[in-house]
Amino acid sequence: MVWLWLRGRDDAPQPRRRVYVAPAVAASPAGTPGPAICADDLQRRFLLSALGAAEIPADALRVQRAVVDDVVAALSRADLSSRYTPRRPNLLPQLIQSVNDSTASSRSIARIIGSDAVLAATLLRIANSPLYRLQQQDVQSIERAVTLIGNDGIRQIISAALVQPVMESASGVDAEFARLLWEYTLRVSLAAADHARSVEREDGFAAQLAGLLLGLSAAMAMQAAADVLVRPPLRTREPGTLLDILERCTAPTAVRIAEHWKLSAAIVQALKQVDAAAATGLARSLQIGQLAASAAMLHAQGWMSEADACAALASELPEHVATWLWKRMNQADGVQE
Repeated sequence: MVWLWLRGRDDAPQPRRRVYVAPAVAASPAGTPGPAICADDLQRRFLLSALGAAEIPADALRVQRAVVDDVVAALSRADLSSRYTPRRPNLLPQLIQSVNDSTASSRSIARIIGSDAVLAATLLRIANSPLYRLQQQDVQSIERAVTLIGNDGIRQIISAALVQPVMESASGVDAEFARLLWEYTLRVSLAAADHARSVEREDGFAAQLAGLLLGLSAAMAMQAAADVLVRPPLRTREPGTLLDILERCTAPTAVRIAEHWKLSAAIVQALKQVDAAAATGLARSLQIGQLAASAAMLHAQGWMSEADACAALASELPEHVATWLWKRMNQADGVQE
């Protein structure tokens, strides 16, 4: 009876897929062993740090059940409003068709991108970010970017550029979280794509697009939470509640977006299996992408030493793969704005 009563309390903690949260600590000094790392908890540790709750003990996180239920309902109802279900970007089918066409010239692809000024500016900014930069000097034109990066690279950047405006639309107290989530999402998509191509022998572009959708759905879940919190009765913004919402809503919302955009069955299936204990194929690559991106972000924020981050990766991957993926995630200290 006591257990049932606790289950009904608004602030009772919920069981989660990840059952242990290592305390967030600053990076260990050189030569000093850091705390034991549970690899499955890295994503949760990153989310807490992005929510400004890295130093709050796990048992002190409060979950407002009513808020979580309202957000789940808002994101799962059949008649989702356009506020929570972004329409498929108009240029996506045309661009994917062009970059998949071996006869298409860089000029023709650049012309399509250039027809949307916002997309063109965003694409150039991402092409010149540390994760994509191929030369010391900035790329100044879309055609030059297409030529340098190649069709495979330009597909990745195009997809990222199409979802970035939605992900960076947050303001106020959630603006910093949105910025960190965008950096994290770029890393997830890149690591997932690299792992899919090199290890799983799967379509790297499909893995990259699925990783971007996970980030997009997390941003949508945060927007839905913000809307619920300002409705009467007003409730406080609790990191534990937001964490619970992100963990419960991100993957299912990503599945709904993928289906709404009529993306491939492989992408939909990978998103459905991203939380599975024994995932394979694209879903496994998404899990590795989340692990690598979380480790890189925690290291960049000073919450994890490089040795601990590499050890976490090596616990899930062969050592040479872990080393290569870590270098890929840390080509620079961060993604340029």
